[in-house]
Amino acid sequence: MRAIEADLSKSTVLVVDDDATFRATLAEAVHAWGYRTLEAATLAETLTIVDRQRPSAVLLDVKLPDGSGISLLPQLKKRSPELVIVIITGYGRHNDAFEAGLRHAYGYVTKPVDQAELRSMLDTALKDRAVRERKLGSSNSKRGRPQRQTTAPLGKLIVSAMKLLELSYKDIVSESDRLARVNNNDDMRIGKSTLGNIISGSIRQPGTAKLDSLRIILNLSESDVDAAIGLQPERRFAEQLETNRARTHEVPFDAVTRHRRVRIPFMRDDANLDQTQFLEGSVKRWAQIEVEYVGSIYPPHLCYVVVGDADTNASPLAPPGSRLLVNKLLNKVHPAVNVSFHERELFYVLTPNGLTCVYAEMLPGDKILLIPHPASGNVREEFMRDEVTIIGQVVGVLHPA
Repeated sequence: MRAIEADLSKSTVLVVDDDATFRATLAEAVHAWGYRTLEAATLAETLTIVDRQRPSAVLLDVKLPDGSGISLLPQLKKRSPELVIVIITGYGRHNDAFEAGLRHAYGYVTKPVDQAELRSMLDTALKDRAVRERKLGSSNSKRGRPQRQTTAPLGKLIVSAMKLLELSYKDIVSESDRLARVNNNDDMRIGKSTLGNIISGSIRQPGTAKLDSLRIILNLSESDVDAAIGLQPERRFAEQLETNRARTHEVPFDAVTRHRRVRIPFMRDDANLDQTQFLEGSVKRWAQIEVEYVGSIYPPHLCYVVVGDADTNASPLAPPGSRLLVNKLLNKVHPAVNVSFHERELFYVLTPNGLTCVYAEMLPGDKILLIPHPASGNVREEFMRDEVTIIGQVVGVLHPA
């Protein structure tokens, strides 16, 4: 019984109504009953949320801006056969279509909603669903989980994740089918025999779409999957740095940060950051966050640049083949009066002729002067300010071996 109650506490209920006040009030009540809640105002939003969030139940209004909630019932059941649907209607009398639609629903309540009645109906329906799922899970655990041993690294990773999440072959196949539908990509589907071949090692490197499905379904990190199939992102980054090209170029950000993680603190609710205190005493827990995710919130300001074989503007300070560390926050160019080259900033610059590493100086009339190193033998170039982009200042140089 405790297990069933634990399952219920994890249940998510989607409240669908175009009246924002009614929807928010009902969602707040459902949340107070111990369920997680989501909200939608249209049929289209409902389908999207059901596909992506997989709620346990839907409280569905009949009259919505883009159609009748009754018309949506067959699609909802097709997408999620175990979905509990409770109809909410403001009409006292119902037609044949309504009665027919109820065959797909658990029941219905009328407005104004009797919350006690709705809670009783929802609790009973979700308990019934939890009991069915536990029986099905017990049955699947006996016959559906991988029984054979595997020596394939990817197979071991998959088997371990399936055991941890208590997933069967059937679960993987079903969920991959849903992902293929949602993303409109048939390659994301994984058949039972294909999954068995991946686990056994007969398929040593599945397609990218199937790997994405496995990663999503099994909560695997990209770095774990790449390591299992033999990819070494750190070596790939080193190889990109070692590759010389004619033109100066920036190494892509994902090549630099891919699969690298940083520790992020989650603060306690009662932590007071206005007062000096021990950090560890204020931290609830630490989480490992991939750098790519952090970069999507706050774009990185440091980048790696390789000086091209044809770019000699900074030679001999940063000759062709040099690896540069560039700070994109330092992109202001100032007038220079009696400043030696030892004191000038070196910039990574985009010009009409391409990318280059060069000194720069502001001139009157909103012009900018690009100045090669005196020892390079190159000539100065003058541009209008809007013709040139100062990407950032060079803050580190690694000379070629």
